[in-house]
Amino acid sequence: MVRIVAAAGGVQPDFEGRKPGRGGYLHPQHECLEGFIRSKVREFRSLRVKIDREQRSFVVETIKGRLDRKPALE
Repeated sequence: MVRIVAAAGGVQPDFEGRKPGRGGYLHPQHECLEGFIRSKVREFRSLRVKIDREQRSFVVETIKGRLDRKPALE
């Protein structure tokens, strides 16, 4: 699970789990990330903030970029 945090007027991934602010979790599977972007729910309840589609796309692209850099387990 990847923690996302509402801080500094926006939403961003918190890979280390140490950033201050309200947090929520997002499963890093492709289907879950795409569902997060397509979601019609305006407010992320655990963060208590409204997230528009542009912010959701930023979060997902950041998570995908981080996952692409991780070496695969053998």
